[in-house]
Amino acid sequence: MFVYFSLVLTGVDESQTKIDPINSKCFPAGTVEPGNVTSSLSKDERSRIEAELENNQTSTNITEDDKTFQDQEVHFSFAHCNREALVEYSHTICGKVFQAEMLSVGAEKWCVLQNVIRPYTFMTFCLEELSNMVSCYYPNPDIQDFFLEMHALYFHNCSQGELLLQEAPDGLAIGLTLIPVSLIPALVYLVVRKTNSSTTRLKLS
Repeated sequence: MFVYFSLVLTGVDESQTKIDPINSKCFPAGTVEPGNVTSSLSKDERSRIEAELENNQTSTNITEDDKTFQDQEVHFSFAHCNREALVEYSHTICGKVFQAEMLSVGAEKWCVLQNVIRPYTFMTFCLEELSNMVSCYYPNPDIQDFFLEMHALYFHNCSQGELLLQEAPDGLAIGLTLIPVSLIPALVYLVVRKTNSSTTRLKLS
């Protein structure tokens, strides 16, 4: 059994491919020597990129804790966001479908989450896909304005889903607090009296 696994591993090692670190292409083993690889980048360009990678200057990841995600279009102006198309199509495509869905739901049910979650989710996905199609980052200020507009139109009466419990009047709260407290001295008096009467009976007997 050991000999079988050794032969299998040897076969796997021989069939593995070499990875070209410059062009990221796979070549069969033994067909390309590292010295024969020609790079599409110039030597200076390659050196600059390697230096930036070593200094970690090319990291563009934005974490959820970084609030600058809202300014992505300022930081990455090369994306060429077509804001006019985004604003127009967000209303004429995503917004139009959402409005039709909301009309079919009925205004009396707009504040019930189960009735609006499907069209709202579809609108969210539509806006995200649209942003990608017009080379805009998501989320962005235009999409935020669109969401605020939709919320103002359809959910302005839904701020209080359920009536909040009101605090009891001060007089009632004080009364409910004092009644149990005032009973404590009476109960203590009864216990002491009962104990004294029991002690007196024992002495008499």
